[in-house]
Amino acid sequence: MWIAHFAPGLVAKPFAPGVPLSLLALAGAIPDATFFILNFFGLESFSVDPKLMRRGCFPYATDYPFSHSLVGMAALGLALTAGYTLMTQRKVTPKDQAILLAVTLSHFLFEVPSHREDVKITPMDSTNLGAGLFDRPFVLFLLESLLFLGGLFVYTTFAPLATKLGYKRAGNMNRLWGIIAFMIVQQAHFCFGSAPTTNTKWIHAPVFLSEILLDSWLIGKLES
Repeated sequence: MWIAHFAPGLVAKPFAPGVPLSLLALAGAIPDATFFILNFFGLESFSVDPKLMRRGCFPYATDYPFSHSLVGMAALGLALTAGYTLMTQRKVTPKDQAILLAVTLSHFLFEVPSHREDVKITPMDSTNLGAGLFDRPFVLFLLESLLFLGGLFVYTTFAPLATKLGYKRAGNMNRLWGIIAFMIVQQAHFCFGSAPTTNTKWIHAPVFLSEILLDSWLIGKLES
């Protein structure tokens, strides 16, 4: 999945109003961001597979046992939570920590229905999970769009007003609609677009990583 990974962070915001929305958004996508970073160091990798290009979206043969295993995601969630707890000046409650970890682990729940049997429980697990919605681009596009919009609905409806000043201030409502349009267009490209090159390490990975960081930053702009 792609933009759906930002939905859990939006849903979590009413329950953890003190945690930055941008961090909650990033938490849901951090396994993907980690994968693209590990790709630069040769610790994980992906390559364009012509056969998969004809089947649907995300046409990559993947090798990411660390970032895309449940154990790996739990480790990432713990590291992100510990880093935030140590670096922020505000008091981070156990509830905040549990929510950050849960948002990170939501990545696993979203990957299993979408991926093509390449998601693991442990990095060394020989069992690969995935129901293969990547091979149904239109269904995946609708599902991801609805999940993202559903998360946005929960945030805009139930989060405290103080956490929505980024778009509630006079003249800022276009910010909300602009982010929605940007995310939906991005998802459409993910499901139906194609890349002009097969260089995954130095072109695809940096582009995907930049999108994750930009998306998290933009979603954070709804707050402040």
